[in-house]
Amino acid sequence: MLKKIKDSNNVFFVMGMNYESIVKIDFRSSIDFIENYKTNNKLIFIDPIVLANQPGFLDMELRDQSVTLVPTNIHETSKNLDSTTAILKIMEDKGIGRRNELVCAVGGGALMDEVSFAASIFRRGIFVTKIPTTLLGIVDASIGIKTGVNFEGQRNRLGSYHFDFDVIIDNSLLNGLGKGMIRQGLGEIFKIAVIKGKNLFEKLWFNINELENISFYQGDQGVDIMTDAIELMLEELHSNPRETNLKRCVDFGHSFCPLVEMESLKRKNSKSVPHGYAVAYDCVLTATISRNRQKIASEQYLKIMDLYRKFDFDFGNEIYRDNNLLWASFLELTKHRGYQQNLPIPIEIGKYDFIQDLTFEELVKANTSLCQK
Repeated sequence: MLKKIKDSNNVFFVMGMNYESIVKIDFRSSIDFIENYKTNNKLIFIDPIVLANQPGFLDMELRDQSVTLVPTNIHETSKNLDSTTAILKIMEDKGIGRRNELVCAVGGGALMDEVSFAASIFRRGIFVTKIPTTLLGIVDASIGIKTGVNFEGQRNRLGSYHFDFDVIIDNSLLNGLGKGMIRQGLGEIFKIAVIKGKNLFEKLWFNINELENISFYQGDQGVDIMTDAIELMLEELHSNPRETNLKRCVDFGHSFCPLVEMESLKRKNSKSVPHGYAVAYDCVLTATISRNRQKIASEQYLKIMDLYRKFDFDFGNEIYRDNNLLWASFLELTKHRGYQQNLPIPIEIGKYDFIQDLTFEELVKANTSLCQK
């Protein structure tokens, strides 16, 4: 079972049953972790923006000859097999073995996905340490067992289940994040709060005026919110790591908008939709379907919508009006779920059910009413 262990400075989540991994909120610093790691070969793939904003990494490379920093610029448009091959070549050139070296991914979700995928196939699997530098990376990508790269226009079409990782969460690395990046993380926190975290939802309401301030996540209340979101997600992962059970509440927010997210990067006349924004819209669309079916009380539904509107998730983006694209995404995800819809819907804040009989007409009705709000 999932174990949560606290000491004066840190929170550890130890995953049992089918595998073990530790997610650690560490206030000492990621640089201290790297420098104190006992090995003579430390390969650090790091986002160039993080490297520019965190000069301590360059200073560390100068002090410690075992450290090699590799600036690695990975985004959704470049998270692909070409980037994977480039990373694998660097691992080979640096002489990375199976267990004795340190390989780190320091950056956002796309970088961690890419490096983790490469690590999962290099020498049939090597250990990787993920050091997220975005709020979204902390509460979602870093703690996930799945790796993935995009292929043939499909998000994360290629990937693996990779269990050999640790996570170091150094919230000082969040310095410099703009509100847009913070909102992406809030999209995932909003998701897990609505579908299975009533207490977390209330904490978001209580701190509503602080949630877009990066300094908030470096204090006790912000760390508490991040910790709750991580724990709720890991509760779902630890007993179903390879998704043998395809009825997963954490698929909430990931049914209608994966294709929207990818398509927004291609359409010349469309604004791109970041992952966290897409998740948030997907959540309120699904909640609207639940409301229309009278599965969730109007009072609860309105509370979900009110929290959603507190943040600028680009609700008015025209691409969300494309019902055919939303339905195509849902059909693709249905195939991914063993040809079952397994659509998680909130029946009240923190509780959920699944439906298997959604129709296109029902989607159109919900999306039309949502777009008119």
